[in-house]
Formats: sequence, C-alpha cells, structure tokens
Amino acid sequence: MNKQKINRIAAFCLLAAFGMIFLAEASLAQEPRRAVRRFSDREASAEANRRLVIEGSGGQSDLLQVAISDLQVTGGADNDLQVQYDKTMRYDLEFSDYFEPIQNNSAMIAQHRQDMAVRAIDYTAWQNLNCAVLVKGEFQNQGNQGNIRLYAYDVYDEKSLNALEYTIQFDSNEKKIREVRRAVHNFVDGLVQKYDPEGFPGCAHTYIAFENSNWRADTGGGKKKIREIFIMDYDGRNIRQITQDRDLCLSPSWAPDGRKLVYTSFRQSNPDLYIYNLDTGKIRVLAAFPGMNGAASWSPDGNNLAITLSRDGNPEIYRISADGSQATRLTRSRHVETSPTWSPDGKWIYFISDRFGAPQIMRMPAGGGQATTIAKGGQNDDPSVSPRGNLIAYTSSLGGGGFNIWVADVNGGGARNLTQDLSGNCEMPSWAPDGRHIVFSHRGQLVIMDADGRDKRYITSGERVRGECTSPAWGP
Repeated sequence: MNKQKINRIAAFCLLAAFGMIFLAEASLAQEPRRAVRRFSDREASAEANRRLVIEGSGGQSDLLQVAISDLQVTGGADNDLQVQYDKTMRYDLEFSDYFEPIQNNSAMIAQHRQDMAVRAIDYTAWQNLNCAVLVKGEFQNQGNQGNIRLYAYDVYDEKSLNALEYTIQFDSNEKKIREVRRAVHNFVDGLVQKYDPEGFPGCAHTYIAFENSNWRADTGGGKKKIREIFIMDYDGRNIRQITQDRDLCLSPSWAPDGRKLVYTSFRQSNPDLYIYNLDTGKIRVLAAFPGMNGAASWSPDGNNLAITLSRDGNPEIYRISADGSQATRLTRSRHVETSPTWSPDGKWIYFISDRFGAPQIMRMPAGGGQATTIAKGGQNDDPSVSPRGNLIAYTSSLGGGGFNIWVADVNGGGARNLTQDLSGNCEMPSWAPDGRHIVFSHRGQLVIMDADGRDKRYITSGERVRGECTSPAWGP
C-alpha cells in the first residue's frame, strides 16, 4: 500500500483480512524542526513580547501585563517550592494567550514588600509600574499538610479578580509541589475565565492522554511492538502509564467528566473497547462484538458513545450506551466509516468515510440520517470539533508535502493549513477544552499550538518518556 499514512480503521480492516495491523510510522529524516520551541522542566517559557490574544471570534488584543509576587512561605523555608510555584504561575499565565508575566524589577519587589507590610494593595503604585493584573500567593507549611492562598487583582479597576484557597495533603516534597502546581493551574484557569469572551476557563488544569509505543521481547524470543495509554499534565509534566496490557492499546478518548477513558485494546486478541476509571483504576468492557470495536467518542452528556463496529461486515458507525447496551447502527454503506466525533451541542456526528475513494470527512445528525461532506480533496482524517462549536481540526494531505493539521469552519469553509512550517507528517489533532489550543502528533512526539498555528511547543521528548507518542486526546 503506497500511502504515507494508513487510516486507523483501514489498519483494523487489514487486521481482519490478513491477521496483521499496520501502524503508520512518521519519517524521522529530512529537514530539522522549525518554528517550534520546547518547554524545559528547568525554566518557564519566556516568550511574551507583545504577543496577541487569540480569541474564539478570531479577533485579537494586547496581552495584559501581570506582576507576580514571590510566594510567601510560613512555617519553614522552602526555596524549591517557591521556584516551582513561580515557574508554574508564569508558564500558565503566558500559555493562556491573555497575559504577559513580567519580571520583577527592584521597584516591583519593593512594592510587593510594602503591600505585605500594610496588608493592602496600593493600586496607584502598581498603575505607575504599568501592571494591569497583580498576583500574590501565600503558603503555610503545617507538617504533612499545607494551606495555599492565591489572589489576583485588577490594578486599573482596583478590585479583586480571583481568589483560591486549598488545603493540601502530602507525604513527600514531590507530592507537595505537585499539589501546589495543581492549585496554580486551577487558579489561572479561573482567571482566564474572567477575560474569555464566552466565559471558557483555561486549560492548565487538564490532562492529555496519548498512545506510547515501544518494542518489547515476546515469548518466542523476538520483539513485539506494543502500545500503551499514558496521561500527563497539559504542559507535559507528571507523565504516568495507565494501561498495562503489553499489547496494542489505541485511540484514547475522555469522558466529559474527565475521570474515565475509553480505548481499544487487543488484550484478548480481538480489538475490543474498554473503559478505564481513573478514580478506581478499574477497567470494564464496553464493546466486544465479533470483528472490530474501535474509534470511540463520548457524547457531550456522557450517556452515549459513537463507535465503529464491523460486526455486520464492513466498519460502520454505531451509537452505544455508556453501560455497553443498546448498540444502534447509524450509517449504512458498503464503505469504511470510522473516527466519529460529536459536536459540542450533541446534535451532529462527524466521521471519516471512503465512499468517495480516499478518506473524507462527513457529518450526519447524531441520530443517523443523511450525511454531507465537510472536507474533501486529498486524504482527510482525524476530525476534532472545537468545544466552542465554530471550528473543526483534522489531518489532511491537501496541498501535498505529506500530512498537515488543517482547521476549517464546521461547515468546511475557510480551510487553512496550520503546520506547513514543519517538515514531516503532522497528524491526529485534538482541541483543548478552552477552544484556543490544539495538540497533535509530529514525528513521534506531541506538540501543542495556538488555534491559529502560532506558538508551537513540544511537550514530550525522549527524556520525558521513551518511545513514540501519538494519538493525543486533550481531556475536559
């Protein structure tokens, strides 16, 4: 098969026909990466100079300059905690595309101390320092627990913007830092929500699930390529393995509550669908019909999933209840139908069909019915609808030069290539829940970018996790 990329469902079909699965391998040669930066665990992102806010409407405005005080720690000094707090706060604010964290100069440090001494904010002083938003934080060490308080103030309106207080439990310094990072993530997301035109919170508190592939020794003394499901924080930190199947685990998809993942696994030799509960660690079967069970996507209300089954012959789209009952067929054709994904209002299902030859993106009512073509020309795959309901991201070979991430209106208009600046295939986009960022796979690693293609940054690397990372799914 002379294609640079084989659609996931086509791979399953080949499995059924030949007892094999062909998984796409991205080219690792050619040009060096361009226009992408990596976030180091040792330093926060420092790009800021007059970047522009990316709004859901496509508009733009100047970033708000934010002054961040040092974390005030009582009950015992903790320099490492202060450093990690500052890095996380600055990264989260800068990533949001609404704020520009500024470095504290001597005048700002003095003003922070003055505010602390009188336990009040001198708004006029901060206005004179050209700060639009002021962020302050306190942490009380109390043995194996601590109390963190975070505050944000609108300097020009002279009012409180956001406040958060957490009591955290920890049994190690590593867990304490992880819990403080989580508090900062939630605090910044609440602050973003104050400024977002549609009231969407930020995505710093979210997780990204993905496939990780490695070679393992098999029972016959040879090597076997396996794929497991991993999750990580949105910035690539705290990577942990979810499945332990030592086989092929594919296409993770989040439940709307963010506490469950559905995925396809070959753990019983057949491609079946399983649901993993992150709170309990328990796994249950969702669908194990004869043939292929795969490419699952949760409905926005969490009550149903759209999946692909081949139990009636060729792969078709079905709707199934979250408990695994009531599998209802939605498409009826002689062709491959796969990769369903829901619109955020639950009224539509977008999917892939090869009824016109090469894979193309189509849309149908969520209850089934007449389907219309959304994206055609070349090969189009991996549809992902923005949580704001206005855009669809997908993989396309349109224009040549391999596969790229494209974004279009949900009706298919205004399509534009977001990754033409990168060499090598870019595939499998997934929207952040803020509708302003996208994660995708590039040359076996994961990259996040703004919804207009700017500010690309790698969030995985060989130093963080061995093997190739693909099929990202950004959680709610």
